[in-house]
Amino acid sequence: MTPGRRYVRKLRPMEKPSVSVVIPTYNRRPRLARVLSALAAETFPPERIEVVVVDDGSTDDTVEWLKSASFPFSLRVESQANSGPAAARNRGVQAASSDWILFLDDDVVPDPLLVQAHMENHEKAEGDVVVLGTLSSLPSYSQPWVAWEQVQLEKQYAAMVRGDYQPTYRQFWTGNASVRRSRLLEAGLFDVTLKRGEDVELGRRLADAGVGYVFDPRAKGIHHAERTLKSFCHAHATYGEMEVSMFDGSPEGAEEMLAGNWHRLHPLQRSALSCLLVRPEAAELASKLLCRYLESKAAGRVSKLDRAACSLLANVLYWNSSKRTLGPDRFARVRSPRST
Repeated sequence: MTPGRRYVRKLRPMEKPSVSVVIPTYNRRPRLARVLSALAAETFPPERIEVVVVDDGSTDDTVEWLKSASFPFSLRVESQANSGPAAARNRGVQAASSDWILFLDDDVVPDPLLVQAHMENHEKAEGDVVVLGTLSSLPSYSQPWVAWEQVQLEKQYAAMVRGDYQPTYRQFWTGNASVRRSRLLEAGLFDVTLKRGEDVELGRRLADAGVGYVFDPRAKGIHHAERTLKSFCHAHATYGEMEVSMFDGSPEGAEEMLAGNWHRLHPLQRSALSCLLVRPEAAELASKLLCRYLESKAAGRVSKLDRAACSLLANVLYWNSSKRTLGPDRFARVRSPRST
């Protein structure tokens, strides 16, 4: 199939589907097959599910396989030249025929109740909401940086379940989230110039437009995550830069938001970062040494030391990028002691 072409298969004439599941994919045919097989076993009626797979320029015959596969739900396949996940999700939203969009990643295997849990929350909500599901962990991960990121996710899920805080756009991760299609279109969809954090940035615009946020752990997806250490490093450096630009336009302001993040760090972590961020070359050397250590530990059992190294690396990259974007004077205000 040439880029820009679409393929639609429906099992039989049907009413407008209740939900369109948008899945961007790129060279992950075996993982995508696992996700689609799980969707076929959902308790939500399959005749009310439309799945929109957006192939983002794959070279592994994903589209040809999809054309020959059989599923109990309606399947629409969109094909485009490789343009990134933001553009792929936008394409999926535009092609969808349902009033509701459920974003699912091609490495997130849905629990049988996932779609039902999403739709029940929309049905009972008094206004428009984003429903957030989980990216739950496998029993183990061989890559320390993936294992560490999953621990951070699970901490946030546990905190929301306990009621420590309410979900916000900061948890709008499009591996497993749903929202009314018209709200996405009104907000302008994802910013395709962003290669990381485009979901949180759109989430903030949705919140500014009055859309609420709901977390439901019943909407469970199992995250079969795998990524290179280079990708991990790029992501956390990008987050530091992106959050400055994103929050500079908010009422809270970037300095206030970052100050909150800084002072929530463990005191030992703050002390180490304060030393490393004094000079850019010190932060760069620390990042290289930490990467070298973590690369040597990949495919082995993840230890507490490995997780500590991942935490320090992520924070060095994030805060060094934030400092560079803010400038020395603004960063000094972020780090200044807060009154109690």
